[in-house]
Amino acid sequence: MSDLSPDLVSPEVSPAGRWGRASLVAALWIVLALLTDALFPGGATDQVVGLWPADAVALGFVLAWGARALVPLLFIVVLCWNHWMVDLSWGSALIGAGALALSLILMRQFRRWLQRHVQSIYGRRLLGLPLSALLMATLVTGMGIWQNPAWVENHDAIALFWMAEAVSLLVFTPLVLSCLHEKNCLRAWRTALRSRGAQDRATVLWFAGWLLLALLSLALMAALRHWTMLDYNAPGLLGLVVLILAVHSLPIQLVRPLIAAYVLVWVWLNAVIAMGTNEPVASTLGDEALVFVAAVLAVIATEMMQIYRQSEQRLAKRLATDGLTDLQNDEGLAQTLKHWPVTTGGQMQPMTVIGLHLPDLEEIDALMGHEESNRIEQRVAEVIRSVGFGQMAARVRPGLYILCLQAGQIGFRAADLARRIRLGIEAERQTFGAGSRYFRLALTVFNTAQTQDLGQLTSAVLAGCQQALNQRSQLVHVEDDLAILLSHRMQELAWVQRIRSVLNGDEQTGRFELYAQTIRDTRHPDVKAFEVLLRWRNPDGAVLTPASFLPIAERYGLMTAIDSWVLRQTLRQLSVSPWAAEISKVSINLSGASLVDPNITLEIQQALERTGCRAEQICFEITETMVINDVAQARQAVVAIKELGCKISLDDFGTGLSTFSYLKRFPFDYLKIDGEFVQHIVESRIDRAIVESIQSIAFEMSTITIAEFVETLDQAEILRQIGVFYHQGYGVAKPRPLSQFLIP
Repeated sequence: MSDLSPDLVSPEVSPAGRWGRASLVAALWIVLALLTDALFPGGATDQVVGLWPADAVALGFVLAWGARALVPLLFIVVLCWNHWMVDLSWGSALIGAGALALSLILMRQFRRWLQRHVQSIYGRRLLGLPLSALLMATLVTGMGIWQNPAWVENHDAIALFWMAEAVSLLVFTPLVLSCLHEKNCLRAWRTALRSRGAQDRATVLWFAGWLLLALLSLALMAALRHWTMLDYNAPGLLGLVVLILAVHSLPIQLVRPLIAAYVLVWVWLNAVIAMGTNEPVASTLGDEALVFVAAVLAVIATEMMQIYRQSEQRLAKRLATDGLTDLQNDEGLAQTLKHWPVTTGGQMQPMTVIGLHLPDLEEIDALMGHEESNRIEQRVAEVIRSVGFGQMAARVRPGLYILCLQAGQIGFRAADLARRIRLGIEAERQTFGAGSRYFRLALTVFNTAQTQDLGQLTSAVLAGCQQALNQRSQLVHVEDDLAILLSHRMQELAWVQRIRSVLNGDEQTGRFELYAQTIRDTRHPDVKAFEVLLRWRNPDGAVLTPASFLPIAERYGLMTAIDSWVLRQTLRQLSVSPWAAEISKVSINLSGASLVDPNITLEIQQALERTGCRAEQICFEITETMVINDVAQARQAVVAIKELGCKISLDDFGTGLSTFSYLKRFPFDYLKIDGEFVQHIVESRIDRAIVESIQSIAFEMSTITIAEFVETLDQAEILRQIGVFYHQGYGVAKPRPLSQFLIP
């Protein structure tokens, strides 16, 4: 932070506070003056010292806090110092104090002039500090000549005095401003040297190496200056190299105090050597000139490095910020996770995660345009900021937001915060315009999470949001531990890999197996009909039901490939069975994804032609809920399949009684009554009445009914009395491998 940075604004304080600050600065000026007087005893020679930090420190405070109260009190202090400590007359003391006060005020005004007329912050930083130092040094020196007419004939003393003032201003004024900007400069210095990572340890080692080099260079310059009696200390160029090396290699928080300390020791060594050899002022002029050049170059290099690093920070911030919402983006969140606080044991501290997903944003974008979808996302970001946690939120991709909160950062449950966000977004929904018709929102909360892998975190959030969508009665899905959901997610991904391997012909991790379960016509028991069921066999021989893997396959879009595999394998085995001609019906389940696949009809036709199976033998079962969800596509697919000669069965019918009207729209051949109504048909009059109503409607529409989950003779008898003659269930036959079923 330079003395001319517009980022440093003097805060408004009360008059009492202003005078308190002025008293503090005045006391500091006296202390520095006393220390300088002690450090450079005798004022070197001819009443000129090589450095005077008190004025430079005063300028730093005036630039930061303003001139009111501060300059008048400094004027009084300097006036008293000049009279009692320097032993000047009151008139000369008044001239010296007035020169300092006037210089401070002029530098304050010069800073304001630069801020108004120099638009470039780089120009203000690079030119402001050197020009201010030179101008103030010139003003003070001019007043010093007026104060001490004997200097008129001593040009060396004038030059030495001017350079001493300039070097002090160049070195100590930016140090004061930097400390005021950092608020707690000691903590900033400790932070710069804190060793926790490999990069930080390298910084500490390099700092130690630079410190050793600095001490060696000072010792070498002093030795050469003392023993070789050089009029001009050419090895002093080492000091310039050391200062520039510090600027380009050390943390910027350390550079300014190190420059000030190095220059102070350098000037002090020159003064001590000059005193020890009783050299005149002229002999120290060359050394002071070299210090001045080093100070100017070091300050300019520091400002350039500060500008460069601030530009890097701004660029990094821009790269880590989402351009649409001004929240963090995925890169920003990755950096946040990378630098997440750790425990004393080095472990990542637990965090609470809130995920928000807009699953239909792509559809809104496609139907309504980019402006509509962008406006929705901006509104969502505003709601997140309105609850006070915008700094912790990230838009990792369109429609997906993640908030990572430290434990104890919120004073209430994370689920309550998620509900507040949801309510805020729902309240803004009316501003979404036409896009609100397609708008859906899902939120998930993980009370405990410990992962720095953004991919895993994103995957878990998407999984949690999907569960929130599946559980429509639950507005926010809450998980106690993200690790548990991640474990489930990894298991799902393992299943996906195994399923894909099997579909590609690799059965090392397991394989699909086809089972068959009899569908018995109680009036004609000899007629052979069955439903094809899918199972999974592990390498250890264990057989798993579809509930273990089909839901995962549906979520990852694998059902079309699985249905295609089942169709090919079933028709292949049926075509080579000796019983193929005697089998009246083979029911094959068809998923919703396959039913709306435009290639499904052609694939069925080619499979029938390839195997030679009769189309009238094949019946495809589809679920009632899938038909209801997309009536137009479902009807088109059903009609196309029936035109091939195949039969169509509506599975799980009865789960929604309001769908009786759909029976008039689809040419179903079979209705499979959901087992929920069959299991308790003996003791439940309501279940019996439901089955009777389904049978009555099916009879009027010439559709055959099939009862599922038939397990007892009593159930079978009641179903026959109602008129449901086709039964399926463990009471009829248990599933067995299709290869065994097709062997006589």
